[in-house]
Amino acid sequence: MKLLTLLFTNLLAFFMLTRVRRVVALTLAGALGIPAIIAAAAQVVATITNVIGPLLSAIQGTVGAINGVLGQFRNLWEQVVYPLQLINRARALVSSMIAQFRGLLTALMRVNVSSAQLPNPVLLESIMRNRGTGDFAQLTNAFGQAYRAIPQPTDAHPIERDLADIDDAMALANLKTLKASDAMVDQMMAAANAIEDEGVNMAPGEAPFLAAAGMTASVKSQAMMQRMIAAAIRQEAARVAHDNTIRKRNAMFGAQFRNDMQTIFKK
Repeated sequence: MKLLTLLFTNLLAFFMLTRVRRVVALTLAGALGIPAIIAAAAQVVATITNVIGPLLSAIQGTVGAINGVLGQFRNLWEQVVYPLQLINRARALVSSMIAQFRGLLTALMRVNVSSAQLPNPVLLESIMRNRGTGDFAQLTNAFGQAYRAIPQPTDAHPIERDLADIDDAMALANLKTLKASDAMVDQMMAAANAIEDEGVNMAPGEAPFLAAAGMTASVKSQAMMQRMIAAAIRQEAARVAHDNTIRKRNAMFGAQFRNDMQTIFKK
């Protein structure tokens, strides 16, 4: 602060002396002849030079001191706060990881594992694996074509029809959740690539923001994983209920058989 005050004071004195020199020269030009003007001007210039010389020296010293302080600040930031060498090493590491893993991970994510061969299963499998969420109606139709419709009331017991209906419903619900999960995976991969790309070109001080973005993406991914776990638990609960329903049906059929047999013997 003292250096800046001294600099401004010296500059103000310089400008004031320059203005005085101009006023004196104009006054002499109007009042005296050319020889007198030249002599007076020489004397004025000599006087001003003698006065300004020390001021200029002081200004140069002040500017040099300010440059020295600024240089110390620059060294502090470049060597201690944000070391350029370490920043460049981090950028090189990010670039190396991108070159090494991004293509491999993308290829693994896009491996074609479809295995169906007949028309209806092929259609269902293609819709199941297209990583989209805007074709749930087509998924339902393809599912019905592959696994067939629920039997008519005249062709199956109500219990069997109920079991078939709830099993189909749970399977379709999980397939839709799976498609949503696939779409979420694509979004998370895009977010991860964006964070990696930003890591190569980030400026000093951006690391906390990139870390926050990564944590946010991680939380979203964990939320989707929890949703998939919940879907798996629902499917397991439906399977247990299905098995219990079969036991209940067998018990009901056994009781009905006993009643029928007692009726027959009574006759």
